[in-house]
Amino acid sequence: MKRTIFAAALSFMAAAAAFSMEIEKPFFSGTTGFFASIASNKDKDSFDAECNAESYFAGLFDFSGKLFLRGEFYITSDSLFEDEVSEKNAVFRIEEISATYKAIGDSGSHYFSLFKGNYEPFGSDIFLQRQFGIAKINSNLTESYHGIEGASIFPLYTTGISYTYHSDGNKAISLSLHKNQKYRNERKNKDALNFDFRFAGLYDYATIDSIAGLVFPKGGDDDNSILNIDEVLFQAGINALFGHKKSFMLHTQFGVDGLYIKKNDDSDDSINMKNFHILIEPRIPVSDYYFNPSAFNFPVKTAADMVYLRPFVIKHPEEENVLGINFNLANENLYIGSSKVTAGIHGTIIMTEIDNDNLLDHPITTINDSEKTFILTTYANMEVFGGNITASISVDTKEIKDTPSKSISGTIGFRTNF
Repeated sequence: MKRTIFAAALSFMAAAAAFSMEIEKPFFSGTTGFFASIASNKDKDSFDAECNAESYFAGLFDFSGKLFLRGEFYITSDSLFEDEVSEKNAVFRIEEISATYKAIGDSGSHYFSLFKGNYEPFGSDIFLQRQFGIAKINSNLTESYHGIEGASIFPLYTTGISYTYHSDGNKAISLSLHKNQKYRNERKNKDALNFDFRFAGLYDYATIDSIAGLVFPKGGDDDNSILNIDEVLFQAGINALFGHKKSFMLHTQFGVDGLYIKKNDDSDDSINMKNFHILIEPRIPVSDYYFNPSAFNFPVKTAADMVYLRPFVIKHPEEENVLGINFNLANENLYIGSSKVTAGIHGTIIMTEIDNDNLLDHPITTINDSEKTFILTTYANMEVFGGNITASISVDTKEIKDTPSKSISGTIGFRTNF
């Protein structure tokens, strides 16, 4: 028995020594960003400046391309002009802590990950960037400073494990098992266990990221069971870009969340537009410009992270989803000296006071009966100081009639890698 234990210890020490010989001194890289928005307090009758801010820091330790340790930290604050920011208004959270081991096989690479937080959320570019090293494909309309992952179709905060296989043919499949801290559609305050299958591929004329999964909410507050098979929900989505740069492209995002496959008697299985994430955006080159018209529907929890839709969400906290159309005209080839500048303008029409229960059955009538808000936003992005600085000014035309000073809001943000 002692010899067996001794032999096992020697084998473990030999394996650890061999692994440590493969792992060299780590390479560290990181990124950080800061974003601030200024607008009038929605609860005041006259203009009263309110400044909201958020910041993130993300770091990566790369051990010889075999072991990756990641950490990301996010802080947000409301009403910076108030006196007690650190006591009342600031929120700090660990956005991601993860460890990934990479093993190279005969026909591809294998990735084994442990994680906690908002890890490679679906709808974000982060999974595609890590697997394929591509540039961003997501819409400027969904621009976000909510960490490196930005806005996502299924915002999550989970603890779990995942396995990803990346073939030599630029395709990746991923299986993950993770537990939510709170049931995601927020009908019930429950933990939930998620099983997700993900497929991503890089093709000549398409970049595709897709997902399908099952959600198992826990039974009740006193139920300590790991898996509850009496209640099962389905989720699925696709995030894709078709076409080539400098030619016609089509960006699409679709996600559905909270569809019951099996339910308890007390389960709320009503479905409306707050369960759907939809974005259809053609990208049309016109000389040095891109003209990007789009139609969208975002759950409010997703839109709240978007730079150009957040002012609307703040003013309309009662809305469950943000439905509308957008027109974006942008020029990506401007220069100030040697610094590259992207400048553009958004025209966004948002439907308010929507009857979600009737929208799917009577879409035209429901949209015609809704209130409309038109928001005009000019923005610019400039490469400076080794990073990118972004600024925008928005005008809510509906507010101009009553309180012109409350119709204007502005933002400024900065990102850099090191």
